Amino acid sequence: MTGLRNLLLFSLVLLNPVFAQQQKENPYQFELAKADDAFISKKYNTAAALYQRLYNKIKEPELKQKVLFKIADSYRNSNNFKQALKWYEEVLNSKYPDPAVIYSYGQLLKNFERYEDAGRAFYDYSFEMPDDIKGKTAQKSCAIVAEWKANPLKYTVKNISEINSEFSDYASFYANGKLYFTSSSKEAQGNAIFEWTGQKYSDLFESRISNGNSYSKPIPLKAINSNFNEGVAWLDSTATSLYFTQCNGVDGKGLKCKILSSFLLEGTWTPPVPLPFNSDSFSCGHPAFTSDGKRMYFSSDMPGGYGQKDIWYLSFDPVRNQWGNPVNLGKEVNTPEDELFPYADENGTVYYSSKGMTGMGGLDLFKTKDTLGSFKAAENLKYPINSGGDDFGISFVPKSRLQYGAPFAYLTSNREGGEGDDDIYSIAIKPYVFLVKGTVFDKATSQPLGSASVSLILSNGSNVFNIKTNDKGQFGGELPINELMGLQARKEKYLTSNALRIDSRGIEKDSTMEVAIYLDLVPNEDVEITMQGIYYDVDKWEIRPDAAKILDSMTVILKNNPTLVIELASHTDSRAAADYNIELSKKRAQSCVNYLVQKGIAKDRLVPVGYGETRLVNDCSDDVDCTEEEHQQNRRTTVRVIRSDYKGKK
Repeated sequence: MTGLRNLLLFSLVLLNPVFAQQQKENPYQFELAKADDAFISKKYNTAAALYQRLYNKIKEPELKQKVLFKIADSYRNSNNFKQALKWYEEVLNSKYPDPAVIYSYGQLLKNFERYEDAGRAFYDYSFEMPDDIKGKTAQKSCAIVAEWKANPLKYTVKNISEINSEFSDYASFYANGKLYFTSSSKEAQGNAIFEWTGQKYSDLFESRISNGNSYSKPIPLKAINSNFNEGVAWLDSTATSLYFTQCNGVDGKGLKCKILSSFLLEGTWTPPVPLPFNSDSFSCGHPAFTSDGKRMYFSSDMPGGYGQKDIWYLSFDPVRNQWGNPVNLGKEVNTPEDELFPYADENGTVYYSSKGMTGMGGLDLFKTKDTLGSFKAAENLKYPINSGGDDFGISFVPKSRLQYGAPFAYLTSNREGGEGDDDIYSIAIKPYVFLVKGTVFDKATSQPLGSASVSLILSNGSNVFNIKTNDKGQFGGELPINELMGLQARKEKYLTSNALRIDSRGIEKDSTMEVAIYLDLVPNEDVEITMQGIYYDVDKWEIRPDAAKILDSMTVILKNNPTLVIELASHTDSRAAADYNIELSKKRAQSCVNYLVQKGIAKDRLVPVGYGETRLVNDCSDDVDCTEEEHQQNRRTTVRVIRSDYKGKK
């Protein structure tokens, strides 16, 4: 975590950090005092390394246990959650006497979204400390946030890998087609290491956005940056007025954070100037103006608040350059914990981060609004905007600059799966969810077919998914939005189904489509199927338009089932000479084959046969008086599957 964030985020120290005053001198006195001094000075990354080096030397069980706790707590305070969790587990295994360790361990489990385990930890804490209500409150919160995660809101939160580094990148702000943000990456100015985090001091950077979601290589704001901590900026819509936080002073000796301003004149930023309400007695940071520029929200630990850092605001007269008195947003917004990183959108809604309310773990993002001078109870933005990690620094793209499908906001998070430490994420509206649920059946028996393959194919031929039915023949999947597609089912020894047409264009709400698909068994060789509707003119063998439609359906079946080889047979009635009927039927069968070949079916999958009048289906043989309808029954085209293992020519 970078300096600006942590200097404004004073973490709770569970125990008195000074162990140097032992009743008896010990051989580790100097090293212990050095580590304690680093911890007291909030140089947590340095303190963790010093304690860890000392831990391996200590033999006395009690002192070793205390140093073990200090290692864990140093990592916790530096927001190195992975190492903190590892060392807290060691602390718990050592039977550390203070139950507060159990509570901190539960909080760390929430950082990794292990809410069931965290709930058990808070239960154990409440058992040890039954009079402390925070254990029971934290236990209840685990069930609440687990429900949030199980039912995510319709947003897509995406890591912006183009600008994130292995170090801390955070507090992004959109202005005039650029994303301004804070980073302690290698490109930050100076070479000094901030001992709180073990990273470089943070600087302000900018990245140009193109096409709504493409980001250029970040470049530093050299005129603004010093060798120490700058960041968490706010800019006006033209990106010519800049307000930002500076900690440590330009010489690195400052102990408090202050808000500074600078203006872009003729392409150059003016020297930053501190705002008049800053103080050497308390910190101010994270400036955020309303859209009219007449009110500025900020975070501060000035007297009169509810806890550590609170959200405050000041009125501002831009014409007279006059500032009003600080006003606290009140107990519906602020808590005994930290409230940080305010942002005011175009509608006046105030967004900020807090550790003191029901949340998913670490800092969570909340929103509130001023109603006649009183701020509403804060509302958690829930999952996936919030996560088990620290989520903060949200900012929005102005409505006039929004692009379809592009992000509408940005946030910072150290959630699992990032590029490094804190990372910047984009937020976009997730399309509506369109689900399909169905069952595949045997057409003859109506029994469900397990292990059938169900494919979803887009109109351009691309395959979206290929899933198997369960033992009850059931399947389900998510369909793409704004697409025309087809759903097909296949199973060994069955004919593949025709594509079921699905149109998701114009979907405006979450929808579920339920379907039933019936499959025919592949006919065996002794089964002959009559193709109804293939007729010919007298003494003709050309394919008529009405017959073409039937053969088109056969084309679909053969394309869906590319391993089949079929016999196409033509039959006549008995009213002409037998030899003539044989030749006529052969020509008609060949016409069917030629038609299918033109439609893309391989010729060696089609066997034409002319049976003439040798296979009558009724008694209408020579010299038998029959109706025209009875003779028509004999003038037919039949199909018989003769192989189902065709592999094609190589």
